Amino acid sequence: MRGALWIAFLFAVAVVLALFATSNAGHITIYFPPYRLDTSLNIFIAVVVVVFFSTLFTWKTLAAILNLPKQAAAYRRKRREARSVAYLSEAIEDIFAGRFSKALKAAEAASANTAMAETAALLAARAAHRLNKFDLRDQWLSKITSNEKQQARLVAMADMQMDSSDADGALATIEQLQKGGARQLFVQRIALRANQHLKRWEEVLRLTHTLAKREALHPVLVQKNVQEAVAKLVQQKATDHEALLRIWKSLPKEDRKVSRVVLVMANGLFAAGKQDLAKELIEESLDQEWDQSLIDIYPDCVIPGQNALAQIQKIEAWMMKYPGELALSLALARICISQKLWGKAKSTLQGLLHDVKAKPMMKADAHMCLAGLHEALDEPEQAAEQYKLAAKIYSAS
Repeated sequence: MRGALWIAFLFAVAVVLALFATSNAGHITIYFPPYRLDTSLNIFIAVVVVVFFSTLFTWKTLAAILNLPKQAAAYRRKRREARSVAYLSEAIEDIFAGRFSKALKAAEAASANTAMAETAALLAARAAHRLNKFDLRDQWLSKITSNEKQQARLVAMADMQMDSSDADGALATIEQLQKGGARQLFVQRIALRANQHLKRWEEVLRLTHTLAKREALHPVLVQKNVQEAVAKLVQQKATDHEALLRIWKSLPKEDRKVSRVVLVMANGLFAAGKQDLAKELIEESLDQEWDQSLIDIYPDCVIPGQNALAQIQKIEAWMMKYPGELALSLALARICISQKLWGKAKSTLQGLLHDVKAKPMMKADAHMCLAGLHEALDEPEQAAEQYKLAAKIYSAS
C-alpha cells in the first residue's frame, strides 16, 4: 500500500513539473565578462537540482569511506560482546549443570570483555569454589572492584564462606554488607546458618523470628530452629531460673504454644529446682492442646511434702477435656502415690490395666507404679508380682 501511494505521489509531482515547465517561458542570462550565457529558466533549475544532488551523493560517499575504520571497529566490538555473552550463558548453564571446570573456562573467556569482566569474575569465583580451589576463588573475587558490583561480591563471598564452614568469615562479610544498608533475606539466612554453626543460640532465635515474620522460612524449619535454640540455651543456663524465664518471656506467643518448646523449658526449670514455674508452663500448654510428653513429666512438678490437690483436680479436668487419653490416668496415679492416696492410686492403675485401649508399654509403667505402691505399703510379695508382670511386658517388647 505504501509503495502504491509513493508511485501515485511521484506521478503527481511529474505532472505538476510538466505543467510548470510547459507554461514557464522565462529565461535567464548569466554575465561573466566578457562572456554572456543565455538559457531557459527550466534548464537552469534542472542543472541546479542535478548539481545539488550530485554534491550531496559525493559527500555522503566520501563520509562513508572515511568512516569505514570506525564501522569495522564497532563490528569487531559487537562480535566480541556477542562471544562474551555466549561464554557467560555457557558458564551459567555449566554451573547449574555441575560442570564446574567447563564453567570456569567459559567465565575466564568471557572476562576478556572489559564490560563483562566483573560479572564473569563472579561466575568464575563460584565455579572455583565448587572445585575447592579457594585461592583461585579469592583471586577472581579480588578482580571485582567497581562500587556497583560490591554488594554482589560480598553476598557471594559470604555464601561461599559459609558453604566451606568458615562461619566467622561469613559473619565478618555480612557485617560489611550491613554497614552498606543491605538487609536481604538471603543474607539473613546465611547469618542464621553461621550463628547455628557458632552455637550463638540467642542470635539464632532472633534471626529465626525475623525470617519467620517475613515468611522466609518454612514453619517446620522455624519450629525446629526454635526448639533447638531454646534447648541449647536451657542447657547453658540450667542453674539460673531467672535467665530461663527471660528466655521464655523473649519468645513470641506462638512459640510458647509449641509443646516441644514447653517441654524443653520445663525440664530446664526442673533442673533449676523451680517445679512450680514448670507446672505453670505445662498447665498453660495442656489447657490449649494435648501432648502426652507434657503429661508424662507433669507429676515431676509435685514438690515433696507439698499438697498436690490442685494438680489432682487439674488432671481430672483434663480427663473431661481429653477423654480416652490414658496417660492422664498414669499421671494421676503417680501424683496420688506421692500424696499417699493409696486407694485412689490403686483403683486408677487397675482401671488402666483393665482398659483394652491401653498400650503394652503403658501397662508396664502401670505395673511399675503398682509395685512402688505395694513397696510403700510394705507388701513385698505383691510388689514382686507387679515387677514380674512389668518385666514380662518389657521383654516382649
